[in-house]
Amino acid sequence: MADKNKSTGSTPTSWPEPISSNKRKNNPVKNKLKLDKANGKLMGVCSGLANWSGMDANLLRIIFVLATIFGFGSAIIIYLAIGLIVD
Repeated sequence: MADKNKSTGSTPTSWPEPISSNKRKNNPVKNKLKLDKANGKLMGVCSGLANWSGMDANLLRIIFVLATIFGFGSAIIIYLAIGLIVD
């Protein structure tokens, strides 16, 4: 019975290649967050976040408006902080 297990072999013939850092460079999502003032409405924060994350800019704008209404204005402070800190 032990001879049967040895004959089939338990070692795989090929292993998958590890993910290298070179393959990550082809990612369409940009690594650095930048403001998109050309396509932005106020400061370009939502448009820049949309470019960085791959989401729709209008969806992010709606999320910021809802967060401002239901978060008692805390999203405005976050929006201004991102607009002033990010390049």
